[in-house]
Formats: sequence, C-alpha cells, structure tokens
Amino acid sequence: MTTNIASSIARIQGTQLKKAVALFSKLKLNTAEAVLSVRQGSLSITAMYGATGLRVTLPSDSIGKDDCEIDLQGLKDILGGVKGIIEIATNGSVIINTDSGEIVLPFTPGKLALPNVKQETASVYSEDLQKALRKVLPFSATSENKRNLYGVLVEVQETGLRAVASDGFRLAYADISAKGVREESVMIPLVLARLLQDVIRLVPACEVSVRADKSVLKIHSEYFELVFPRPDFEFPDYRRILPGDFRATLEVSREELLEAVNRSLGADKVRLTRDGEVICISGKIGEGNFTHKVSVAGEGEMKATYNPKFLKDALTAIDSELVTMGFVEANSPLQLTPEEGETEKYLVMPIRDI
Repeated sequence: MTTNIASSIARIQGTQLKKAVALFSKLKLNTAEAVLSVRQGSLSITAMYGATGLRVTLPSDSIGKDDCEIDLQGLKDILGGVKGIIEIATNGSVIINTDSGEIVLPFTPGKLALPNVKQETASVYSEDLQKALRKVLPFSATSENKRNLYGVLVEVQETGLRAVASDGFRLAYADISAKGVREESVMIPLVLARLLQDVIRLVPACEVSVRADKSVLKIHSEYFELVFPRPDFEFPDYRRILPGDFRATLEVSREELLEAVNRSLGADKVRLTRDGEVICISGKIGEGNFTHKVSVAGEGEMKATYNPKFLKDALTAIDSELVTMGFVEANSPLQLTPEEGETEKYLVMPIRDI
C-alpha cells in the first residue's frame, strides 16, 4: 500500500467503485473525463456533458481532500479484474493500489459542481422511490418515437408522490409517501429513470430531494445527484382512461393467476371468462388449445381478451396475496389492484377479437 505522504487516501471495495463507474457508461455521457473527489469518509465521481450530469458518492475509509480529473474508460479498465479493497492516493500523481499491483496516473487538478436547482418539489425516502420505479417502469414505452410516453411521470400531490408509466397498451401508477412542498408534474426519460434505479441500488438508503424549475430537473441526495434538461413534452392525461362503475369486481389469488398466465405466455392472446367459481384462461399455442382455471370470488360476469405478457407484468408488480380485478366491458381496460387499496393501479387494454 502507499507509504508516501499523500494529499488524500481513500480505501474502498473495488466492486463498489466498479459499479459506480459503470453507471456513467449507462448514462452515455459524451465525455471521457470525470472528476474524482476524496473527502473525509467518502469518494465521489462527477461527470457532465451539456446539461446532463451525474455525481455518485460512496462511503469510504478516506482521509484528506483532493479533486482531480480522471479518465472514466481508463478507470473502468483498471477496475476490470479487481475484487478486493483498493486504495487511491494523490500526491502529485494518482496512485491506485489493487490486489494485482500499483497503477500510477498523471494528476490533473479539477473541480466540477453540477447545476443547482433551488425550487424543491418533494422529498422522498430512497427505498420508497426505488419501489415505485420498480412497479411502473415495465409499463413505459421503450421507443423514443412515443416521446410523451417514453419514461416515468412523477406527480407531486398533496398526499404524496405518484409515479406513472404507460406505453399506450397498459398503464401503471404507484403512490408513495413524500414530503410535498408544491404540486408539480415532471417527466423522467426512460434511460434516466433506469439509471436512477441503479444509483439508488448502489448507494446507502437516504432522503431524496426532487427539484424542478422551468428548464432543469434535479434529483439528489447526500450520495448522488442526477441533473438533466426538463423534457419539453407532457404526459397524457391518464385519469381520463381510469375505469369506473365496474360490471364485475372479482378477487383472485395473485400467485395462482400469475402461474396460469405464465403457462399461457406462448400464446399471442388469452381470453378470460368468468364461469361460476372460476376464471377460465383459454388460448392457442401452435396447433393446440389450452384452458387454465383459477378460483375466483366476487360479483359479476367477465369475458374479454388480453395480451398474457401484459397481464404478467401487472401481476408481477403487485405484492399482495390477493388481486382485485375490475371489469367494465370487453372493450374497456381491465383494472388490477392489490387487496390493500388504491395506492397502486394497473390497467391492461383488451385485444379486440375479429
């Protein structure tokens, strides 16, 4: 390990630093340069291109204070085979000690602060935000051609924060507790919403602040900052398609229904039919027909056709043992909610049978 007098020394798990560096690759910033910062108890990497930037801070056994430019790809290559503790020291050069040897890089002083956004819209716990993103991201449009659906809508309400996503064929929303400062609706593009998920997984649990002004959105905490231009498009008014006045309100075991849907995934579509005390899930795979049955309780009849993958995504997102299915008619969205109440809703549009 380094024995020379150093301006700063940081010791950290190589795998943790490797994951942090990989986040910048996912962001696809068009710059190889980043700033490595050592502070008492932490190690940070910050990079920015245009108006998009990211800072990731990891707890570290570190002393001293220094900021220097670092080549992200070079650091990624150095960390490629590292598994144990690494030590990074600065003393006129950057010395990286790994389990396989010592690497010495030139030292170039550098500082980088991401833009500040003063107007806070909400404060939320990172694990709650991560849960909301996990539940709704599978429902987002994945093509930028659907630009007003490409990502996650974050809605700050009096009662908390709501995350919403849709690809035009299904929709999901999840409500979480938040300290709301002012009502606001902002769109997080899909690539950045996925990046935010990965960042939250990596850093310790923390309070997260969502800030927005007319042109910039910033999501930050003690351990990370993500800043990017506010999208110039608006998410559609999803409330217009939320169904009501259900013809049937049915209750099923989530696990049993999910198992039956999983067995149906080879089909392009499946028909759900209420038949007494069961729901029949029928379809065709190749030349063969199938019917799976799941016990059901509740009032009302049901008969409609859906994409089984869309049903699976909704059932996978729900955590409760029982699922309530709200059915209006064959041409209306099917609503799935957990037994606990209205904090989550999943809509699946029907397939019209010809």
